[in-house]
Amino acid sequence: MTSLSASRLPPAKGPATHLVVLLHGYGADGNDLIGLAPHWQSLLPTVAFAAPNAPARVPGAPGYQWFALTRLDPHEMERGVAAAAP
Repeated sequence: MTSLSASRLPPAKGPATHLVVLLHGYGADGNDLIGLAPHWQSLLPTVAFAAPNAPARVPGAPGYQWFALTRLDPHEMERGVAAAAP
């Protein structure tokens, strides 16, 4: 099981009835999105907000990634298939 760190904002009033999870893009982190939550709190006062950091750091850069972008590169995939072939 993977544990994620997250920026959080509790409900404006009462216990949480729902949870909104904000997911960032490549090279960002949860802090980039949690600032949106206060804008929605007046409309959703019993909702808690969480903006987790992806589990992997971006190599050579600040920020996080949910998966390696090399998985989306067709040439990288071809190399992986060729390496796995008997």
